[in-house]
Amino acid sequence: MKRAYAPHFVLIRAALEAIAAYRPADRATFLAQPMAQDAILMRLQEIGENLAQIRRIDEAAFTKVADDSWIQLIGLRNVISHGYHTINQERIWFILDKRLPILVANLDAAESDLA
Repeated sequence: MKRAYAPHFVLIRAALEAIAAYRPADRATFLAQPMAQDAILMRLQEIGENLAQIRRIDEAAFTKVADDSWIQLIGLRNVISHGYHTINQERIWFILDKRLPILVANLDAAESDLA
């Protein structure tokens, strides 16, 4: 029996909503708020983990719908989990500003393609 993708998409969407709530309005404020950084990193880690779980369910199907930003978020999850001390918060701001919108834009189409 094939495991369901839907619970992972629900968790990704919840993490994205949390990031939107935690995210300061601008880069300077983000860089000055370690608590917001930590909260956002936890949610990015959660997104990466759920994307990895979707990939584990069916790698071929994942490859058809995944954008490069998805692969990068899985990699970021590993950095957050195993190399937390190496995280560059400027890079995290770039991800929030430039990469997450790509994930959000592709999420609906990917979810319907995997249904």
